[in-house]
Amino acid sequence: MTNEIQDKKGVKNLKIISFFIISFIGFFALFSSTMSKSPILPLFAESLITSEFEAQFIGYVIAASTVPGILVSMIAGRLSDMYGRRKLILVSTFIFATAPFFYLFAINIWILMIVRFYHGFSTAIFVPVAMAAIAESYPENKGKYISSFSSIILVGRFMAPITGGTILFITTNYYYGVYIACAISGAIALTLTVFFYRDRTTQTEFKDAAKRPSLTIKIFARGIKEVLTHKIILSTSIVQASQYFAFGIIEAYIILYASSLHFDAWLIGLIPAILTLMLVVFKPLMGYFSDKVGRRLIILLGLLLGGGVSWMVPITTNYILVILILCGFGIGMALVVSSTTAYVSDISKKEDYGAAIGTLSTIMDIGQTIGPILSGYILIAFSFGGVFFMISIVLIISALIFYLIK
Repeated sequence: MTNEIQDKKGVKNLKIISFFIISFIGFFALFSSTMSKSPILPLFAESLITSEFEAQFIGYVIAASTVPGILVSMIAGRLSDMYGRRKLILVSTFIFATAPFFYLFAINIWILMIVRFYHGFSTAIFVPVAMAAIAESYPENKGKYISSFSSIILVGRFMAPITGGTILFITTNYYYGVYIACAISGAIALTLTVFFYRDRTTQTEFKDAAKRPSLTIKIFARGIKEVLTHKIILSTSIVQASQYFAFGIIEAYIILYASSLHFDAWLIGLIPAILTLMLVVFKPLMGYFSDKVGRRLIILLGLLLGGGVSWMVPITTNYILVILILCGFGIGMALVVSSTTAYVSDISKKEDYGAAIGTLSTIMDIGQTIGPILSGYILIAFSFGGVFFMISIVLIISALIFYLIK
């Protein structure tokens, strides 16, 4: 009995160590990719412009890395279902490690756009596959572990712009210095991945690999079809897209709104930091609660909280009230995104985890891309009131759809 208890403790400790290793891989990988775009990318792209014609393509350079997320997240997830997570994570970290070097050869805006497109495949592959791996490894506590993983990589995203800005300041705007730092961080992620998986190909894994079917269009499409025809997975994906639609708008337009109220620059600078802090702190906590009380309730509460506070932004002129509203939105978002990925894996077959979470990521990217674009037109027509009211309506309608589709 004592040996059995010790064996269980050993397995539990090994799982915890494995979780932290893959989380640190995610930390360094997302730290690298985020630092490559914030705050350096617009400045670097602007420095490469040689004519007014090229100036109009800066937005396309910035958006180039989001396109792979729409194109390949679902495919990468499905491939990881069929051939294991390890190969796909190795491919993604290889891109994280190599992409920064190509910035050194970006001598014009067109090459920079191609490099950004290539770099985008790293996150598009890594995030859904890593989350599928975590859901697979921690079936009883997937909400807590997926949310904790997300918070750890969010810390990397938070630190990246600060580090990149500091390097720019120290090197007096030497852009390539930042991309060298990105390459170092990406190389750390790749090294950790290689060592983490080096001794993990056990005899059991060889047996599992032998059981996997060979890749055919029919077998590949089966998993995609099962996911895309699953009403609850699609409704949860709509929730995720709606939440990131709202987040993309809040992230940009609450800063513009604060600027229109003539808040001090240092106070405006705190706004994105506070939003990130809410997500880092509350996502693991809400993920833990979703494991205990169920995901649907947590998701619905998050949507209603986010939708309930968003419309109040344009009627508020006090900085403290703006911050409190932002905290409410951040907690609401933490409630939603701490549970959506775990919920999708709950209702999917284990062999379809990757395809399901990849679908979630794909639709999320579409929502996050559309949000800031659409809100620009709403701002012109209806000012800030229309923008933030639109967020409320989208989140509340999303909650209604999610509630009705059971």
